[in-house]
Amino acid sequence: MKEYIKTGLILMIYCAVAGLALGLVYQITKDRIALTEVQEKLGAVEQVLKDESGNYIVALDLLRSAVKKVDQEVKVIFENEKGKVFSPVYEFDSELGKVYVLTGSSLGYGGPVTVVACFIKKPEGFSLFSLKVTDFSQETPGLGAKIGDPEVQKRFYPMEASALKNGVRVDKDANLSHLSADEAKKQGVAKVSDVMTGATITPRAVANALNAMLDYLSGVKR
Repeated sequence: MKEYIKTGLILMIYCAVAGLALGLVYQITKDRIALTEVQEKLGAVEQVLKDESGNYIVALDLLRSAVKKVDQEVKVIFENEKGKVFSPVYEFDSELGKVYVLTGSSLGYGGPVTVVACFIKKPEGFSLFSLKVTDFSQETPGLGAKIGDPEVQKRFYPMEASALKNGVRVDKDANLSHLSADEAKKQGVAKVSDVMTGATITPRAVANALNAMLDYLSGVKR
């Protein structure tokens, strides 16, 4: 009987130590993953604040100061039939106007497609300055996954506020595939049919995510 008790106690101690070790490993791994995600997101934020020449439209010290002040916890702050908008939302003053950097997502072919976008507030509304698609991991390789190509993403921006009064659309939905990419953007349309042949759902998800962000800005940041 004593041997059974002794063996049971030893097993209990082993289980407790193993559980503690696993808990510590999980916490360390979780923290590292969270840090990596924050760093990746901040990298995307920095990228969408650059103009075509690679210059920041917001001073780096202002960017870093704003990042320190904002709670980095990610949560849904707005949702409609088009998509979701997540916190944090970054706001900056610049020579171009009030700048907002947001993260939004909408459902693609295989799962959520996540976009970080920069909007600038104008007297006539919000213009789309830049964007970066940060998550398209569940989209089909060779088709929807082409949305990760920076040249494809440039089909969505820049778009002036006057072009966004009816939101962002892709050329197939707008029946404007005959327009050039630049002409399409003047009408709030991203021409992607020539660079994403056979993939409509993924670019539409990007458009929907942008429209959700525009709806959020129009309702909260007017």
